[in-house]
Amino acid sequence: MNDENTKKLLTAYPLLYRKLREWGFECGDGWFDLIWQLSAEIELAARLEGIPENSDSWPAVGVLKYKLGDLRVQFTAPVSDNIRDLVENARNLSVNICEICAAPCEQMQWEEPLCDNCRKANRSL
Repeated sequence: MNDENTKKLLTAYPLLYRKLREWGFECGDGWFDLIWQLSAEIELAARLEGIPENSDSWPAVGVLKYKLGDLRVQFTAPVSDNIRDLVENARNLSVNICEICAAPCEQMQWEEPLCDNCRKANRSL
């Protein structure tokens, strides 16, 4: 993810991404909106679950990346089933969003989620 989008996420969700600052987001900018929405949903779920924001119990993402065809999010400590469900939903959505440009796409299993235009452009690189 580019520096501008990385900064936006780290600024808007500093507690959620407090452990990820060193590594950053290991995926394309096409998933920015999906990750933004997921971040908001995770933080809302944590608040509704009564987790204090400045506690070690607040969810902390340790890894956020593309892997084996979809979005992967790993936390540094266990999270609730509800938060895991939010992540699973985002993972399922990611396979139909071009990781580069955010256009809708149809992905074959284990293949990068790219629209036809981005797939053609990447073949020529």
